[in-house]
Amino acid sequence: MSDKHLAALTFQQVREQCEQGSAEAWRAFASLYGSLLAHLLDVYSPAGAESSPGIITRMLAVLTENDFARFRTTARQSEREFLIDIRALVLDVALDNAAGPTPAESVETIPSAEFSLESLGKLMDGLPLAHQEMVFFRLSGYTDVSIENMLRIAPRVAEAAFARLEPDYAAAAHLEKDRCPWPASWLKVLHEARTTKKDNCPDLHQFLRIQDGQVSWYDKEPVEKHVAGCLYCLERWTALRELGYWRRKAKSLPEGEMEGLLDGVRVAAPAKKSLLQRMFGGSS
Repeated sequence: MSDKHLAALTFQQVREQCEQGSAEAWRAFASLYGSLLAHLLDVYSPAGAESSPGIITRMLAVLTENDFARFRTTARQSEREFLIDIRALVLDVALDNAAGPTPAESVETIPSAEFSLESLGKLMDGLPLAHQEMVFFRLSGYTDVSIENMLRIAPRVAEAAFARLEPDYAAAAHLEKDRCPWPASWLKVLHEARTTKKDNCPDLHQFLRIQDGQVSWYDKEPVEKHVAGCLYCLERWTALRELGYWRRKAKSLPEGEMEGLLDGVRVAAPAKKSLLQRMFGGSS
């Protein structure tokens, strides 16, 4: 499957055929999103880039088992909403993997104050939403360059907010590459944040429309105010920013790497006509 053909596939086409068990569609999934997932794991996984192939393969196994039951629960409306679900799953697999024989966080980078939703809430309390996003990304392990690229705002505007990281989370203040200083602890906090949804939490699609500039100030102001006071929503809000940027930057995986991720994943045998033939006609 060529890069040209991959570029022609829509998210909806790939998702629909994946749910139907098409082996070719799952190869397209691995090619389209494999490098994005590998980047996330390089930032968040305790074992770093070395762990990404195994974690992605296990995640794909979860998505495809029991007649694709887990995959069927993922969002259908848009690619970024879908990727929010995929991101949550791959980070949860990384968290489970962290309980095994993976390298421990170094003594130098372990925060002196224990990470918890309560301590994270205190760090964010009273900060404007834009500053909360920057602090959240800094704790996640992103450098100033990456933060500015994702948010299109220079991090220097949040210097007072970053000062809150001293002294307990000082390791996040001098990052030379995108890499969480305390990945196991941070993965646990992110997982816990994703379990705290409340009845009044806005729909994820509202976040997308606001971030894409599709709503008025009058409509977005109460949503942004809610996000600034809700760690469940802040985690999802920042994840949309993160995914939107890195999805644009990600390249399709080479054939060899793509196939390796699918080892052990059970999907249907290829049909007589390929996915591309069914969509576009002709041969692939």
